[in-house]
Amino acid sequence: MSAFQPYALCISSSYEKYEKKYLAIVVAKIVCYDFNSKKFGEINEVKSDAIEVGRRIKEIRTNLGYSMSQFGELISNSPKTTVNNWERGINLPKEGKLKKIALLGKTTTNELLYGSPEEFIRKIVVDHFRLQLNPLFIQQIILFLNQQKINLYDEMAIIEFIQGIFDSGSFIEEESSYLSYSPVIGYDNLYTASEKKNEEIGAPIFYVYIERERNRAHYVPFTFLEHQKEKLRSLPVLKSQLEIDYYTRQFPLLDVELKKSMILCYGIKKDDTAIIARYEYDNQKKSYSINKKIDAIDIYDPFKVELDKTVAFFDRKH
Repeated sequence: MSAFQPYALCISSSYEKYEKKYLAIVVAKIVCYDFNSKKFGEINEVKSDAIEVGRRIKEIRTNLGYSMSQFGELISNSPKTTVNNWERGINLPKEGKLKKIALLGKTTTNELLYGSPEEFIRKIVVDHFRLQLNPLFIQQIILFLNQQKINLYDEMAIIEFIQGIFDSGSFIEEESSYLSYSPVIGYDNLYTASEKKNEEIGAPIFYVYIERERNRAHYVPFTFLEHQKEKLRSLPVLKSQLEIDYYTRQFPLLDVELKKSMILCYGIKKDDTAIIARYEYDNQKKSYSINKKIDAIDIYDPFKVELDKTVAFFDRKH
């Protein structure tokens, strides 16, 4: 795979202006990929997540107000135990039954198996390219694929298309900085985060602890020097795509999934008391919502201890 700067394709300080130009650039530049000459209609064997399929089946059943037994009767007289196994992700319905379930749920078998086109493409990009693309950029990809009449669930067609975008080198509008994560030797799940721009990495800004099983990332400033007190007080907003990208661009490398992620930031308020802000990703709004009420179970204790030490230090200084 050739070298590229993929996030420069979808991040700009004036994203709306960039978004209007995007499709025109794609049409003009990706002329080397003759989609009409490729057989993109066939769906490749993409592994579906049985647990997620089960969750979707249960959602369809409960939305319709059926018990497992009633639902099973509609699906070729399947017994309750079979429906239960589907919903628990133990096994998947056969093709004919999948079609009936999709019909009841007013969806498609592809969406039942793989989620929405956005989820499917996001998974491909994470698994194949190890990247977390901007959600708005994915929407633009879908729009163009639809225009080209390319199956949105054809894995190889999508990989070739995205690779073609990257290989074209035509989308780098402006460089944007982001956090680059480096593991701390001798400590599990602990990283330093440094700002990276134009391939240059600065000094560490944060310590970051990753809870992979809970899809969470904890941030505490790297040092607690007196002259850095303002940094401790500058909690992120995480509303704009640019700021979200700054923190999450390398989340795939940390095995953190954006759409289910939570970020916790440890800082100090203006009255020199500790504050821990919790940000939960809203997949509908494509941004984080902040909640400053934190349960004890959410806190990473070593970071809280360091934060309390810093507050005590500032108190002694005054």
